[in-house]
Amino acid sequence: MSFLTPAFLFGALAAAVPIVLHFLRRERLPRVPFSDLRLLRGARIDHNRRQRLRELLLLALRVAALLLLALAFARPFVADRAASGEPATVVLVDTSFSVSGPGQAVEARALARAAIDAVPAGQLVGVVAFDDVARVVAVPARERGAAHAAVDGLSPRPRGTRYREGLAAASALIGDRRGRVVVVTDLQAGGWERGSGYLSRHVEVETRRVAAPAGNLAVVGIDREPSQTAVRLRRWGTAAGDTRLTLTVDGVVLDDSVQRVEPGESTIRLPVTLPDSGVVTAVISDPAGYPADDRRYRRLNPSDAAGVLLVTEDRVREIYLERALASAGADAGAVATVAAADLGRRPDLLAGAAVVVLAGARGLGRAGRGRLSAFVRGGGGLLAVGGPAAAAAARAGLLGAGAEPGPEAARIHAEPVAAVPSDRRHPVVRALGELADRLGESRFAATVGIDASAGAVVLSFTDGAPALVDRPVGAGRVLVFASDLRNEGNDLPRRPVFVPFLHEMVSHLASRPARPREFVVGAAPPGEPGPARLPGAAGSVALNVDTRESAFAALTDEAFRASVDRLVRAGESAAADSAARQESPFPEESAAPGERGSAPPEEAAQHLWRYLLMGLALVLVAEGLLSARMG
Repeated sequence: MSFLTPAFLFGALAAAVPIVLHFLRRERLPRVPFSDLRLLRGARIDHNRRQRLRELLLLALRVAALLLLALAFARPFVADRAASGEPATVVLVDTSFSVSGPGQAVEARALARAAIDAVPAGQLVGVVAFDDVARVVAVPARERGAAHAAVDGLSPRPRGTRYREGLAAASALIGDRRGRVVVVTDLQAGGWERGSGYLSRHVEVETRRVAAPAGNLAVVGIDREPSQTAVRLRRWGTAAGDTRLTLTVDGVVLDDSVQRVEPGESTIRLPVTLPDSGVVTAVISDPAGYPADDRRYRRLNPSDAAGVLLVTEDRVREIYLERALASAGADAGAVATVAAADLGRRPDLLAGAAVVVLAGARGLGRAGRGRLSAFVRGGGGLLAVGGPAAAAAARAGLLGAGAEPGPEAARIHAEPVAAVPSDRRHPVVRALGELADRLGESRFAATVGIDASAGAVVLSFTDGAPALVDRPVGAGRVLVFASDLRNEGNDLPRRPVFVPFLHEMVSHLASRPARPREFVVGAAPPGEPGPARLPGAAGSVALNVDTRESAFAALTDEAFRASVDRLVRAGESAAADSAARQESPFPEESAAPGERGSAPPEEAAQHLWRYLLMGLALVLVAEGLLSARMG
C-alpha cells in the first residue's frame, strides 16, 4: 500500500481527541451515605453496563470517522498492481536510414541478437522495429528462434527516427508485466523531435549504440534559376571531398560532372536550364555515408503556377527580387520583367499575369495606374514594394482615400528596426510556420509610413509601424510592403527566409494556395522516394527523405536517458489529467495540469479514496443515529 499524499496521514492523530475527551468527561458519581437499601430495589442493575457499551461504540465510530477522513486525503493505492505477471524483454531495433551507412545494419543486427541471447532462459523476448512508425516483428515468447529470425530479416528504410513511436509500441507489447526495453540505435539527435506515445514507469530502458559513419554527404535541394540549375548539398564531417553529381530530367542526363564539396552547406550551379515540366533528379556518389540521401527529386509542373509580372524602373537594382521570383524555390511560375513606363503603353502585358509585383513606378502614368486598378479589381493580385510603389497604388485608388504616403512618410532609422508577425493567423504567416520568426533577423534602416486603416496589418516593425498590410480591393487583393527589396534599405534579400516569404506573398495574391509539390517520406501520399501521385488529384509530386535524418550527430547516453524520463512523466501526467476530469473534493483534482503530473496511473485508476469516503459517510450516519438514541 502506498499513498499519493502521505502527509495527510498525520491527520490520523486527530483520532486521539475523542479518546481523550471520553476519559476526561466520564461521569463520576459522588458517594452518598445511605441508611436503607430498601429504596434501591427498583433500580436496573444492568443500566450502567449498557450505557458504557454505547459510549464505547460511539467513541469507536468517531475515531473511525477521523481515520477514514485522513486516509481518504492521503490518497492510498496498491503499488505495482499493474506490474504483475511474467517479466518480458523487448528488443527495439532502429531501422531508420541513419543506420544505413557502411556496416551499420550488420552491427545493429549483431547487437540485437546479443541482446536477445542475454535475456535469462525462460523469460519472454519480443522484437519491435521502428523508424517513423513502429512494427511488432516478433511477439514475446520464451523460444528465441522467432526473435532471431525477425532480427535477421530487418534492414534500414528511407525513413526518419521517432523514438516515441518505438518506445510506446514496446511498452504496449510488455503490457501489465514488469519489463525491459533494449534500444539498438545510433542515438540520432533528432529522433525525439517528432512522434507520439508514452512509456510505462514499470519498464526499464537500456541502449546499445550503433557507431555512426565518419561522414555523410546529402542532396538537400534543387533550385531553378533563370539560366542555370542550383543543387544544394550538405556535408557532415570535417573533411572535404569530391563527388560525382548527375542531373537528369525524366531519365535524360543533363549534366554529369565531378564536384568538390566542402564541409557544411554548399551550392553547385550547373549550366543547365530546366524544362517547364518533368521530374528532375540530382544524384551524388557518397560511399561513406547514407545511401538514402544521395538522391533528391523535384517535380516541375508549370500548370499549377501563377504568372507573375515584375514592374520596375531599374532591372539591375531589382536583381534579388527577379531571381527570387524566378527560382524554383519560389514556385512562382513564368516571370516577366517590364519597365513601369511600358505598362501604360501596352495593355497586353497584363493578359497572362495573375500577380503584379510593383517595385518601381517612375513613368507609370495615368494610363498605367488605370490598367493596374482594373487588373486588381477584376481579381488580380498586387504586391507594392516601397514608397513610390505604395504611392502609385494609392493614386490608382487601391489603398483607400487619403492613403497616399507623402514625402514625410520616408523614415530613416538611426537604430535599425525589425519586422515581426502581427497576425499569425494570416495565410502568409501561417504558411511560413517556424520560418515566420526568422523575419525578425532582418534589419531595416529605411522604411516608409503606410496607412493601415483600410487593411489588415500582417507584419509590424519593432517601433510599432506597419510593415506589411493586406487589403482586399474588388475581386482582387493588394499587399503593401513598407520598404524596398533591393538590399539597400534592409538586408532581407540576403536572408534565407526571403525566398519563401516572397513565394507565400505571391501565392496569397494569386487567390489560390500553392499546391505542395514535395513531401517527406512517411507523410501523405505513402510511398518510397521518387515521383508519386496525390490521391484524387491530377499531376504528381516528389517524395524525398527527411534531410534532418542525414545529420549523424548523436545524443549522449545521459541525454537519451533524460528524454526517456520525460516520456515516462508525460505518460503519468496524461493519466492524472484523465482522472482529474472526474469530480473530486480534493484541491489536486482542480489544480492546473502541471500540478497534477505526479499522480501515478495506479492511483488514478483505483480511486480507493472514493470507497473510503463512502465508508466515512456510513460511519457518520451510524454515529448520528446512536447519538440521538443516547440523547
